[in-house]
Amino acid sequence: MVKAKVKRQKAKGNGLGSRGWGLGARERPASSLVPSRQSLAPRLLDIYVGLTIAAGIMALWWSLRQWGQVELELWQLALFIGLAGILDAMVVPVAGVGAMAASFAVFFAGLLVLGGGPSAWLAALAVLWADGLLRRRPLARASFNASHSVLSLLAVGWLYQRLGGEPGVLVLNRVGPLLAVVVAAAALWLLETGWVSVAMALEKGGALWRRLGQALGPGLAWDGALASAGVLLALLYGSRGQLVGQASWPGALFLGATVLIPCGLLYYAYRLQSSLQPVYLQSLRTLSALLEAKVEGSASASSGWRGDQLGHGEQVAKLAARLAERLELPAGQVEQIRYAGYLHDIGKVGVPSSLLSRGRDHYGAEPEAVRLHATIGAGILAPIRFLGPAAEMVRAHHERWDGLGYPAGLRGRQIPLGARLLSLANAYVGMTHSPAQPLSPEQALARLRKAAGARFDPEMASLLAKVLQSSGDAVREEAGELEFARD
Repeated sequence: MVKAKVKRQKAKGNGLGSRGWGLGARERPASSLVPSRQSLAPRLLDIYVGLTIAAGIMALWWSLRQWGQVELELWQLALFIGLAGILDAMVVPVAGVGAMAASFAVFFAGLLVLGGGPSAWLAALAVLWADGLLRRRPLARASFNASHSVLSLLAVGWLYQRLGGEPGVLVLNRVGPLLAVVVAAAALWLLETGWVSVAMALEKGGALWRRLGQALGPGLAWDGALASAGVLLALLYGSRGQLVGQASWPGALFLGATVLIPCGLLYYAYRLQSSLQPVYLQSLRTLSALLEAKVEGSASASSGWRGDQLGHGEQVAKLAARLAERLELPAGQVEQIRYAGYLHDIGKVGVPSSLLSRGRDHYGAEPEAVRLHATIGAGILAPIRFLGPAAEMVRAHHERWDGLGYPAGLRGRQIPLGARLLSLANAYVGMTHSPAQPLSPEQALARLRKAAGARFDPEMASLLAKVLQSSGDAVREEAGELEFARD
């Protein structure tokens, strides 16, 4: 179950910040007389969220008539709402997507057992309880998450019945009913992902289809596993008489534990995977720092390198990742580019220190032994499975657009996109932090533009200029992040 997870932003500067639905939005420039795409996006987001909430309220009112077809005891009602609320609080953050909640399992089980209308009400109550009361989220955000779940469940409930499915009667040993269950699960997954992807596209900008692509990958495995848990809950609920007899509350505890245990384990596995990401990055920072310590140490005799040269790899990684995000590349590809940025010079561990002491010259000739560092670096990284794509970027980050680079003499789009971004970021950071004669951001950009079409991809060089200019010519992150401009 994909959920909106973006922060509300405060008004700054001219005081015309986004009104905010708890989802957050870009600021509106006061000087803009003609609305631009960026200035319209917050208004469109507000309209979209407002319409979704209004449609969800009307859909809930319309679905009240379906409650007369369902007989639920108090323990059954408490089972579904309690499970959904607990699982809705099990949220896994996903970069560029928002967050995924484990409540998909109970919502889908409710749809199979109770039908679209009652399951929509259960989803609304559970989401408002989990988002609004337990996590103290803004009312608009909780209402939006509840509303898109309501609309999705009603639509999929209708589709499920049109395909021959019957709420409360789950048959999996015939092709027709089984197909109805599979299609219903896929439709619910796509609708839920689509609602939030539209909101993310309006809030963050960029093409909707790219936002959908970023969300569908992580959601497929997550919601697929949760759909299976939902089918299990529906089957157990239908067989509760044989399993627990006429007992009510013991039966609720048994069914709840049967679903909570696998969903909890799945949640723990995803959270564990997410917690490893900072460990990976810290390991890469350490390797990068060790390499730069060697470079600085080998150059100390010539008084060429200063202590502030440390951090070059991290700066290249941040700028290259910033360019990749501007291109709206998938989150996984952005991370590989970030990894390559940290480790792009790791092959210099195999280069004699006497050659490294000559310093960095982005436009002069390099000794052949120094040129081997790209191939050596790729060879070091290639055996590490999760760094495979980064290894290819490291191998090609000294290739040139005109084909005169090394080690393979690749030309134009033969060079991996990540390597083209890495090459630009490496050149820019190197020039603005040169120990001998650092350039200003404007001077560095002028040199990069001059080399575009020969050394660098001209489109990516233009992109770098836009990114730098949109950030005040200095690509500054939030407080605590590194700056890519010269101090």
